[in-house]
Amino acid sequence: MKRIKAIIVDDESSAIETLQGMLGTFCPQVEILAVASSVEDGLLAIRSHQPDLVFLDIEIPPFGKGFDLLKMTPGNSFGVIFTTAYSEYAIQAINEAQPWGYLIKPCRVSDLIQAVMAAEQKMANNPTSGVNETSDLQGIIIPDSRKGNIVVFARTILYCKADGGNTDIYLLRPDKVERISASRSLKELEAQLPPHLFCRTHHSYVVNLQHVVRYQRTGRNGVIFLPHNHKVDISVMKMEGFEEQFKKVLKG
Repeated sequence: MKRIKAIIVDDESSAIETLQGMLGTFCPQVEILAVASSVEDGLLAIRSHQPDLVFLDIEIPPFGKGFDLLKMTPGNSFGVIFTTAYSEYAIQAINEAQPWGYLIKPCRVSDLIQAVMAAEQKMANNPTSGVNETSDLQGIIIPDSRKGNIVVFARTILYCKADGGNTDIYLLRPDKVERISASRSLKELEAQLPPHLFCRTHHSYVVNLQHVVRYQRTGRNGVIFLPHNHKVDISVMKMEGFEEQFKKVLKG
């Protein structure tokens, strides 16, 4: 029996526990790698675990809906089974996300089993569907003053911050953000990164648009919110270019 690596995103802990229990009893081929109760935590779990399947609630306060999370993971490599108390979202779900299943809470065991069987069939028919672009796997060599030459993959970079003639690089790990210091300028480093994914938002910052949780205008400039409460400034001069590039990334 092929294992299905999955995560659950739902703002209600009781709903997560119920679904975990049902999957453990009736769908043992599903391995729950992580659970999340917010859009931000869901993004982090997806980035960290690269699941085959996401059980996704639609209403996830306070920052939007499950649809918003999907827009923030363009070119994703996972399927989606919506788990919601609201049947009225079904048409939107089909039009926008093409889900592998749509379960109405409280879901019946038979419906859950059928949805998981459909997911297995999707995976069998198209095992490489939605694989990340090659640029996501691009590696660069970072000369670190303490650790020597370090190989860093583009997808793990959260953002880069200029520090004089050096650059601090913030890497997204499964449970934290790690900082390393590169002995090269931000401009030199930026030239090595995939240009469609990384954006110069400020003279001191380059950010990976795949990891943006949300952004907020503050007058003519703005702030980008990233996992683990990290923030990056958007300057007045860079705001228009950032919004244009970010929309392209969301569209995939």
